[in-house]
Amino acid sequence: MKRFLILIAAVLCPFFLIGQDVLSALDEMYVVAKGDTWESVATSRGITVEELRTANPDIRNKKKLKKGMLLIVPQKAPLDSPTLPDAQTNGGNESSINVSSDGTSLIRTAVSHLKVGVLLPFTDKKMVEFYRGLLMAADNIRRSGINLDIYAWDSGSTAAQVEPLLPGLKGLDIVFGPASALQVQPVVEACREARVRLVLPFWSGQTSIDYPLLYNVAAPNAVLFDVAATKLVSYFRDRNFVVVRSSSADNRGRILTDVLTRKLSELNLPFRELKIEGDDFAYEAAFNQFKDNVVVVDDSSIPSLTVLMSRLKDFGGKHPKYRFSLLGYAGWQEETERLIDDLFACDTYIVSPYYYNVLDDRIKAFEDDYLSGFNTPIVQNVPRYAAWGYDLATYFLAGIGSLGDTFEQMQVSLRQDPLQSVYRFERSAAPGFTNQFVQFVHFTTDSKIELIR
Repeated sequence: MKRFLILIAAVLCPFFLIGQDVLSALDEMYVVAKGDTWESVATSRGITVEELRTANPDIRNKKKLKKGMLLIVPQKAPLDSPTLPDAQTNGGNESSINVSSDGTSLIRTAVSHLKVGVLLPFTDKKMVEFYRGLLMAADNIRRSGINLDIYAWDSGSTAAQVEPLLPGLKGLDIVFGPASALQVQPVVEACREARVRLVLPFWSGQTSIDYPLLYNVAAPNAVLFDVAATKLVSYFRDRNFVVVRSSSADNRGRILTDVLTRKLSELNLPFRELKIEGDDFAYEAAFNQFKDNVVVVDDSSIPSLTVLMSRLKDFGGKHPKYRFSLLGYAGWQEETERLIDDLFACDTYIVSPYYYNVLDDRIKAFEDDYLSGFNTPIVQNVPRYAAWGYDLATYFLAGIGSLGDTFEQMQVSLRQDPLQSVYRFERSAAPGFTNQFVQFVHFTTDSKIELIR
């Protein structure tokens, strides 16, 4: 795995060569090398040990630093932004710009050098993991012939914290972040002024921001479930829908069931309603013995799922002539290991924009590379943040490299083979793009998992 680390250091020198002041204008991230101590790192950056420890609250009490750790190195005072070429010159990569006979620039159909910004709160371990995944993708992309310069800022969580960093976005080709809703608007305005693509990986607010180069990755529930309901009605058109009403309906559940029942009504397709605590007669009245039934509950929480599964299994045991499937929510994947047998038994279809198959050989290799490269295993979150960063970086950096200025128009042509997430960006009501991909993760009654896209 040493080869991986060497390649990363060589390709992403603006990020890693902090000891040579390459990033002296930025709030810095430092990758701990063998033999580093709190004292040696602080001394090399001209700050005190206490300042360094304060900037890294999650590990400040550790006596020793381990190779591969990421440290935030605070600045003494705000500095000027790094000197970067103007965004309209493609970061100085003139070889990829076609020039007509009269000297005017034409549309580039490929880019061989990208300057990338990352604005994330690196005190959050999930954000560090996301960034590491991005770096792993960058290493693979470099091998395809695309040069990458990556500039990372610790953005904090407030508008005041991100404001001093905004001038540094000028001259970049693309920015990933921020994570805080409070920082979205000021970052959008800075990117608009610099004509920089902005990818929001985590913000799921309303997509009403008027910026044509904005990419909203985490679609609001209203958008995601509208797309999902349309696919559900089409896919299960000939089945009887059973909408289960709980006493604790949550936002996700209400949105999906409301949109679904509205679309069914508009098409004059049948559906029946049922209270989750109903008795056997109530369940039998809601189900159709002559059709397959599709069950969806208005609460996405695990407690409601547990109750519903118990009721369905009991009902199915008493009435084997009734056939049914269960529709579920992305969050249920967090409990896959514990509930796997019940998911199979209920012929479950989980509506989700992502799926992480821990049995996939590619996933196993990715996790091994992560462990070797950063001396720590991937955290078992759902979704996995390292895979999130890897897939996003692959989609945008490799995509822009291969399509150049035609990326916005031609991205639909990109071949995707992600670890976790497929992306299908559509123009939203306001200029800008929203990821509208949704799939069904199907846990079949013969104990198989299939993706229906």
